[in-house]
Amino acid sequence: MSEMKPFQIILLSVFGLVALLGLFLFANFQGFGRNADAVGTVTIWGTLPQRSFDATLNELKDARKEYANVSYVERQASTFNADLADAIASGSGPDLILISQEELVGEVTRLTLVPYSSISERTFRDSYLPVFELFLTSGGTYGIPFAVDPLMLFYNRTLLATAGAARPPATWEAVTGLSPAITRATDAQTVTRSLVPLGTYQNVTNARAILSLLFFQSGNGVSGGSLEGGLSSTLAASGSESYGSTPVESALNFYTEFANPAKTTYTWNRSLPESRQMFLTGDLALYPGFASEQRALASANPNLDFDMAPMPQPGTATVRTAYARAYAFALPKASRNTSGAYEVALALAGKGVNAAFARSLGMAPASRADLTPSNASIFEPVFYPEALTAKGWLSPLPGRTDAIFAAMIDNVNSGRQSVKQALSTADQALTAAFR
Repeated sequence: MSEMKPFQIILLSVFGLVALLGLFLFANFQGFGRNADAVGTVTIWGTLPQRSFDATLNELKDARKEYANVSYVERQASTFNADLADAIASGSGPDLILISQEELVGEVTRLTLVPYSSISERTFRDSYLPVFELFLTSGGTYGIPFAVDPLMLFYNRTLLATAGAARPPATWEAVTGLSPAITRATDAQTVTRSLVPLGTYQNVTNARAILSLLFFQSGNGVSGGSLEGGLSSTLAASGSESYGSTPVESALNFYTEFANPAKTTYTWNRSLPESRQMFLTGDLALYPGFASEQRALASANPNLDFDMAPMPQPGTATVRTAYARAYAFALPKASRNTSGAYEVALALAGKGVNAAFARSLGMAPASRADLTPSNASIFEPVFYPEALTAKGWLSPLPGRTDAIFAAMIDNVNSGRQSVKQALSTADQALTAAFR
């Protein structure tokens, strides 16, 4: 074989270096925004409990030194939106925020859309529970899923046993049937012991979630449209009527009947204490609360004999419908470390890590791969399945929604408006709030 000329030797050397360089880059490439060694300082804001979040975060930081400068700051839910706006205006905002679908609409103009080129829609739908599809748009997602907090039925075992109920009610029809056996009221209609906190709004903890569930179970939903094309209320949607009313009218009528002294279902009124507190004192048999409340309830009254069950369903329902808050990480446009924040969000939503965080908060993991309840928990086998069937809706800021829903309930209870009229008024107010 003839000797190679100097030019050929140089050319082959260059090709060899290029090949080695390509091999090195391929071996070390982790995808867009996935350089864990460059996480840096990342501050997370959210409304979830500081102590519970920090416990698992510190374990992660001990195991993975690249997350040493990641911190979480708990903020008050009632002022979160205003606090975030002020912090961004002053240049001291967080790099990542943890919000549920209930806050998404109010924050979306401040958020960065994660494009499908970074996390494909197919991967998103295959990896996370269905309720998180509320964060999706045609071009990407506004949230990296984290945890699901389903609405559950906490029940006083002693009161149900006294009434001869061997199991918690599985249907709303069974709930109404229990009222005469449990509710105690004086001749002046003063309730001293209550079955369930339905009928009013201001003193019903989680009233927004309960009403949302009833609307979903009626087949109606609460809002429609999209983040891109605009949202509007569906409370006044027509739909098939039965007995002269639409399904959503029937749902609202059912809710308010529990505060009507003329009904056999009467069990609640505005003079009663806040429902969570009444459950803790042992004077309320059924308390609709989020799964994450279980530990706080047990801590607040260690002597209270209570358990957890799924929320009741309509007797005619063929599929289960649950309601939940779906928490996801969102990237503020004003973040000073977008790539690091994105890496942290993916890490905390990853298999195994996601389960540990959800467990520390008393919630279900967002990751489908982690939705296996622990044998050591008596509650996870109850609320994990609810996370899989949970629904939610995109709403105005929670405070605004509460004001609209409270007015709707008051209009019915006071007789100022019929159920149909109250829904129409609420429908117009919600649509105006979206705009």
